[in-house]
Amino acid sequence: MLYKSLISLYGSSLAGRSAPADDLVWHFTPSEDLRLFREYALDALQQAKVYLLDHMAAAYADTLHDAVAKQASETGLPAMAILGEVKLPADVVWVEFDDRELGVARFERASPVTRHDDKPIGTGLRGYLIDDRNKGHLRITMFHRRENSRVVDPICALLVKRTPTGDLNYDDVEVELSRSMVEFRVRSGDTMEMINDRRTVHQVETGYDLFIPYALFAMLVSPDLGGIIPTENETFTAKDAKTARKFGKSWILGAQKSHLTIRIGPQAAAHMQERQARLEFERQVQDGRSGPVRHWVSEHERRYRSGKVVLVKGHHRGQLHAPNLPTRVMGPKPDATIFELDAVDPTNPD
Repeated sequence: MLYKSLISLYGSSLAGRSAPADDLVWHFTPSEDLRLFREYALDALQQAKVYLLDHMAAAYADTLHDAVAKQASETGLPAMAILGEVKLPADVVWVEFDDRELGVARFERASPVTRHDDKPIGTGLRGYLIDDRNKGHLRITMFHRRENSRVVDPICALLVKRTPTGDLNYDDVEVELSRSMVEFRVRSGDTMEMINDRRTVHQVETGYDLFIPYALFAMLVSPDLGGIIPTENETFTAKDAKTARKFGKSWILGAQKSHLTIRIGPQAAAHMQERQARLEFERQVQDGRSGPVRHWVSEHERRYRSGKVVLVKGHHRGQLHAPNLPTRVMGPKPDATIFELDAVDPTNPD
């Protein structure tokens, strides 16, 4: 779990017991800002209610995002606004899922977010630390550990401001840039343009996948749990605790001893299977769709804006109809004349 890795790493670094090979940022660019961030993050992680979504549960929540995103594009409202006001299950919450598996699921179901991708996009583990203890804003920090890489502190966090009545305003979001990570990136050789690009990517990824933990929170309070099954599991075992006491790792002893693993139940599984079958059917229909059914096109003139006139002789067009395949009937009607006209501005009838 990324949650356990962060607890161990941040606790070790603050105690002066982390190794450079495991904690490059701390040893390469130590600073007061970095220490303050890690003190905050460790405290929040230790207090957080922890949820771990398996790959099917994360994919299920993401299919809901696809449906809401379509509605959002039609209405012009943000997806979070359509989801509605969702109360957090605790003042501090941690939600973790496998970003690589989610990327594969998105690609296989042809999610709109993958329309320009030629392969699955996503790598490693992703976790959301959502902190609701401040009266002025909600702090959202997304941690992402890519495959075969170290844990690196996030380059920014999102602060969702509150209205005077205390409601969250997702149209008023401040991006809090990490000064310690900017220093780390500069010393690593990044230009400011590269750093801004990293911040933008992190900000977009944080905002887009924020729907997943909120969909989880909504399902947790629905009458039928929205088709999900939470199961309590040990995070740090009795053996972990014994080792922590032996070697003075108080940060592990102060963390949550268990977390809720989220899996999908029969209702959600049926939804996923039905959706996959529908997408597969649509894909087969699209792949197997024949061209225009074979038909006769009469001799006709094609006129151009330049004044040029071309006589098109009568000919056959399309192909013979194949059984069991949908067909498209296309081509000009008999004796029809095709013109190429200038585009007309609908606001100017003249």
